[in-house]
Amino acid sequence: MPTQLLQLSQDGQTISLIAKPLGEDAEHAITRSDIATELVDLQAIDFFLFDNAIDSALLVINSKPADSDVEVKLQQFVIAERRDAGLLIKTDPDLMKTSVTVIGAYGGTQISGNMLIDALKENHIVKGIRRGQLQELLMKSKQLAPGEKLTMPVAFGRFPVHGTDTVFEPLVNDASQRILRPQSTDDGKVDMLNLGELITVKAGQPIMKLIPATTGCNGFNVLGKEITATPGNELAFEAGDGTAICEDDEHVLVATKPGVPLRKPCGMQVDDALTLKGVNVTTGHIDFDGSILITGDVTPGMKVSATGNIVVSGFVELGELRAGGDIAVAKGVIGRQQEGKHLPCYLEASGKVTSKFAQFVEIDAGQDVSFSLHALHCIIRTKGALSVIDQIKRHGTLSGGYIETGLGVEALNIGALAGVPTEIVAFTQYTSLRDTLNTAFQEIENEKAKVHKIKEAQHKLLKIPSSKRPPELVEKVKSSIQLHKQRMAELNMSYQNLRQDYDEQLNNATITAIGRLFSGVMCQIEKEKLNILQEHGPSVVANRDRTLQRLPYNS
Repeated sequence: MPTQLLQLSQDGQTISLIAKPLGEDAEHAITRSDIATELVDLQAIDFFLFDNAIDSALLVINSKPADSDVEVKLQQFVIAERRDAGLLIKTDPDLMKTSVTVIGAYGGTQISGNMLIDALKENHIVKGIRRGQLQELLMKSKQLAPGEKLTMPVAFGRFPVHGTDTVFEPLVNDASQRILRPQSTDDGKVDMLNLGELITVKAGQPIMKLIPATTGCNGFNVLGKEITATPGNELAFEAGDGTAICEDDEHVLVATKPGVPLRKPCGMQVDDALTLKGVNVTTGHIDFDGSILITGDVTPGMKVSATGNIVVSGFVELGELRAGGDIAVAKGVIGRQQEGKHLPCYLEASGKVTSKFAQFVEIDAGQDVSFSLHALHCIIRTKGALSVIDQIKRHGTLSGGYIETGLGVEALNIGALAGVPTEIVAFTQYTSLRDTLNTAFQEIENEKAKVHKIKEAQHKLLKIPSSKRPPELVEKVKSSIQLHKQRMAELNMSYQNLRQDYDEQLNNATITAIGRLFSGVMCQIEKEKLNILQEHGPSVVANRDRTLQRLPYNS
């Protein structure tokens, strides 16, 4: 290749190629390899190359002159230039993360720490910058080939940690825990018949602890703007009958008399306890203002009613129990098969119902219903959830009957090999929740109508010459528009919160069989239904994408 075809500019920033046809006497054609060799000699091999300019220059050099008597003019092509390392700053739309992209230098200056800091400042990135990330980016950027890109996150916002609501932690067990967790013996085994002592408290005994609400911790985005945390709801003790706030610790509730503890949403009460060895024809029906402890059985045909809890350490057979609190039956509840929608053994509780097993029993509960062995051919209606499984997940069969739950259902096995018809309707509270949603939506529509009328009034006002518009009327219209806009924003926010709460409850309302799900089970969640036509292994029936689906259960 003839020398001096490539020239470095005086400022050292560009490379030019002086091109003219070599003619027929040239020993060989000039190629890119020849150009690359001279770029190495000029220490410009890393420069950015203009490929189109190189192709044009080579075309001129390797062409034949049109006329040997005509003087050929030299052409100059800029084929390469020095470029400094590039920087690109990109921030996520939520302003919670900023990433930096470094583009390797073409023979130019590498990025420096000051360049990085200045670039971040120019993009208003002022908070959450990780110095370790910047140092790593600087180190790795020096190893980049010309034009190679390296992207790393260097600044992170912090989401707010919202406060927690007040928590009321019981310091004494309730009867349901006692039944579902039989006592361990000295040799480490479990005695299914030994359920421990009945749950009672003494005067002065602490029975509940209040854990105060927290305010949360504010967050920030990479622009330095604070994101306010939502504080938890602060609630106070509701000291029921037989309880008082401890004089030494306002966060502790103590019993003021001996009796049976009854949990309330924001506190507890201690009921007087009526203790009976059994309920039979000798005692007659029982109706007591307080809680009842029955150390034996409730025999057929007997009725027991209490304003507090009812705890039975034996069996309930063909009896009727009604409690203003919880019902706990240690050994089991036994009814009898009967045609129609009503069974002769009936339990009604405002709170929870707990037992080892139930068969041919009708149950109405305001809170959760739990069995540790089985529930067979029962009619169960609860505003809470139904659980038919023990704590170690080795027993628990729900088969036959009709089940309605406000939340979901969990059992080891649901249905039976014989295809026993079992009807389960979960998330029954969806109708009331939808009514609340519809009411909130209608409030939004009514507010829109009001805003429309005000805007019509504003348009009419604008048609009046400004000199004749009553100032007080103009101000009134402006204030009304602003007021209704604020009201619309509040209503929309309330509706969105209700919608989100509804969707969360719908997603969490599941029918779960940890062991087997048999044919003959009819499942319904919200309005959607699903009939199980064959036996399945561990399964979850859930509403997904507005259809009821059977999905594999993963523990």
